[in-house]
Amino acid sequence: MKNTSKNHLIALLLLAASALTAFSSCKKDPEEIAALLSESEAAEIVETALSDRTAGAEMPTVDLAKLIESSLGSCGVPGDTTFSKSKAGAVSYNYTFDLGWIVNCNSLNIPQNATATLKGNGTFGTARWDGTTQGSGTLTFTGLALSAPAYIANGSYTAAGSLMGDFRKTDPSITCTTDITLTNLAISKTTYAITGGTGTLKVTATSVNGQTQTLNGTLVFNSDGTVTVTVNGHTHTF
Repeated sequence: MKNTSKNHLIALLLLAASALTAFSSCKKDPEEIAALLSESEAAEIVETALSDRTAGAEMPTVDLAKLIESSLGSCGVPGDTTFSKSKAGAVSYNYTFDLGWIVNCNSLNIPQNATATLKGNGTFGTARWDGTTQGSGTLTFTGLALSAPAYIANGSYTAAGSLMGDFRKTDPSITCTTDITLTNLAISKTTYAITGGTGTLKVTATSVNGQTQTLNGTLVFNSDGTVTVTVNGHTHTF
């Protein structure tokens, strides 16, 4: 009887030890299970890739519209230019852009559309993000008729590089790629302000320890010049 009780006790102790081991092996440090990026952080990254305040895609896109406008009389003649832009202060940037374009006309030499490429590389800094990125994109512009009130751009833009975020207990360094697709982006011919359009976005981030996260969302370019980014239900307007 004593041996039977002893055997039962040993079995119970072994079972308890196994359960404790399994629990310990499954338990993770909170930092390991925390999301690499929150929706709000991803939206802010999109802002840095897009806003002219950080030499994002809006800046060279508007520049391309102006260059195409000056080339409407040069059907089929490729154009290209390289230039640098910089700004100091609380929000800063230092970028070099390489832009190319060509105006496509019909048999009567009436402009129908323009195709363009853009490349950029440089650094930027804001209160919450610092980055070194390279950008590239392809765009098609319509609305070239003199009677049209705005140029309309469709295409894509990708910004990739390293980012440092100042928003947690430690400053995380990540590599990040932001893919943006632009649909019917309207650029006023009188003010050259962006007054409409939509888009989609994908932010892919990788930490120094190999953790990767991808977030998707949408863009709305508002008539007042602001942009609303939505990522998994979180909205951010800049």
